[in-house]
Amino acid sequence: MNIADLVTARPPEHRNVGIRYDDRLHLVTDAKKIYLELGVPCELHDLSITYSVPKHAASWYAGAFERLTGHPAFNEWDEPPARRRAS
Repeated sequence: MNIADLVTARPPEHRNVGIRYDDRLHLVTDAKKIYLELGVPCELHDLSITYSVPKHAASWYAGAFERLTGHPAFNEWDEPPARRRAS
């Protein structure tokens, strides 16, 4: 039985964590690495890789993305609201 079938409360709010790039050189390669090594079905955007997560998981995913790709990650849970809208 799935726990979601038992819980009647709303699911937690999600925000994006991911990596922003200056160009597309490593975008697809890093996204494939994230999927194949972590099993995370991330989203590809123009110059970023993102994955939507609840607050308590965000720092773990951001750290895992950084360690796996060698690029600094962003975490929308740690950014002020104006910065999130501009992304």
